Amino acid sequence: MRPGEFWEAMKVWQADKEADRRHVAEVIRGVGVRLFNIQLKPKDQIRDIRKFLPLPWDDKDNETGEIDRLNNLSIADKAAEAQALLERLKLK
Repeated sequence: MRPGEFWEAMKVWQADKEADRRHVAEVIRGVGVRLFNIQLKPKDQIRDIRKFLPLPWDDKDNETGEIDRLNNLSIADKAAEAQALLERLKLK
């Protein structure tokens, strides 16, 4: 394995672990807000779970930044991203 391939594999592994962490955090936040809302009157319940427990990826700027980044990719970059996604799916 070449050093470049190693670091690319490390990036994919890190992205996979980050996705797992995000999933667990979202589940915990959803359960927490439901258990908290049980104790409140219907008018006082929290409707937006992002207000109950803000997480770093809730920031709208990050979301629009990622959309802008994807829209500005060249065809070759889009193909590389798609190939990387397929490789990640094969590893699972």
